[in-house]
Amino acid sequence: MEERADDRQPIEITPGSSEPVGPGQDAPQATSFDPTRLDFGHYAGFTIAELADRDPDYLRWLERHPSGVRYRQEIHRALGVTPFSTDWRR
Repeated sequence: MEERADDRQPIEITPGSSEPVGPGQDAPQATSFDPTRLDFGHYAGFTIAELADRDPDYLRWLERHPSGVRYRQEIHRALGVTPFSTDWRR
C-alpha cells in the first residue's frame, strides 16, 4: 500500500470571528435551493406541484418530516392547505 503525505493543515480560529469554518468555507454565499423542486430522495427532480398530482400522501408526510421544513410553504400552496396551529394532523 502506498503511503501519502498528509498535507492537511490546521485552520486558525480567532475568537469573535464570524468567518465560516469547515467544508464549503470558500463557497459563494448564494444558494441554488429551489423550494418548488425536491433535491433529494426518490422524487428528486420532481416539483412539488407535480407531486401534488402524483403522490399527495407523500407531500403530507414530507410536510411533517424534518427534511420537509424548507418545502412546507410550497407544499401548502400546492395542496391548497391553510395550516392552523390547532391542526391535529400535523
